[in-house]
Amino acid sequence: MTTFNEEVLERRVRMGYIPTPLQQLSRLGQEFKHSSLWIKRDDLTDVALGGNKVRKLEFHLCAALEAGADTILTFGGPQTNHGRLTAAVAALYGLKCILVLDGRDPGELSGNLILDNLLGADVRFVKPSERSERVEEIVREYKASGHEVFIIPMGGSNALGTLGYVVMMQELAEQIRTNKISPTLLFVAVGSAGTLAGIVLGAKIFGFNNLKIHGIPVFPPGEMEITQLTLDYSREAAKLLGLNDIVISEDDFFVDYGPKEDPYSGLGYNIPDAKTYGAIRSFASREAIFLDPCYTGKAARAYLQFVEQEATADDTVLFVHTGGSPGLWARVNMDYLNEHPQG
Repeated sequence: MTTFNEEVLERRVRMGYIPTPLQQLSRLGQEFKHSSLWIKRDDLTDVALGGNKVRKLEFHLCAALEAGADTILTFGGPQTNHGRLTAAVAALYGLKCILVLDGRDPGELSGNLILDNLLGADVRFVKPSERSERVEEIVREYKASGHEVFIIPMGGSNALGTLGYVVMMQELAEQIRTNKISPTLLFVAVGSAGTLAGIVLGAKIFGFNNLKIHGIPVFPPGEMEITQLTLDYSREAAKLLGLNDIVISEDDFFVDYGPKEDPYSGLGYNIPDAKTYGAIRSFASREAIFLDPCYTGKAARAYLQFVEQEATADDTVLFVHTGGSPGLWARVNMDYLNEHPQG
């Protein structure tokens, strides 16, 4: 293990069910005739239906409270899991929450929007091109009413949020020792890149020297600079931990879009497709684990394809479940399932 400033990881508000379980995927293993398939259950962080953002928000909430904020503001798409969990954290600590969501108001509540409403979030829909201007207006509006606003980036992804997944890799290192396994591959969905960055940095710190990390983008190729964001966040987080000399490069992870003619991102961000739902159905019908069509379903498609086509008997293949199941009840996904009830 690399020595680092451990006090930095202690500077957070603990609120999730952490460590989350590491479980063997026994029935999927039987189906694919592979004895070592595992899942890290970060859908079970136990705040407002759980998910990976809880780990990042432990650090962001600490920073907000230290800054004297009584209001937190963040961003995302209409079905943002990060927004739902930010609203939940705000409710737990008696803060106001503003969610600035891209696009038009859909005119109805479904999926995460139902939970945002129940949690008391102030939801504002804005055009992405007008986001900066509108955020300034909203902050002025709240400050005029005597509130102190703390802004959390989209997905909670920056150097500070990245520390949440350094913590995850620390606990994973202990869990694999307990279970006497040595993961060779790890698959995780990638949106705003903070989770992947924390995994990459944590692998360096905690001695996962032989682990191949596959980040599965949920956006089509070219929409986000995922590789560069991962490098930036992981390197900046390393500095927060006092690791100024650590070397992180593109060789430490693989941004895996899948086949060029049929990328894992499917038809686009949060657009249902048959192959993603096939992976979702496999996890549900074999392991009683629910994934979502926007994030984890796409990563699961890549995971299962690798297990079926490339994994060897020596591989121990790990899937990181980052949560998001409320997205199954988003209107777009309910419509899809009603039209394709049998897959």
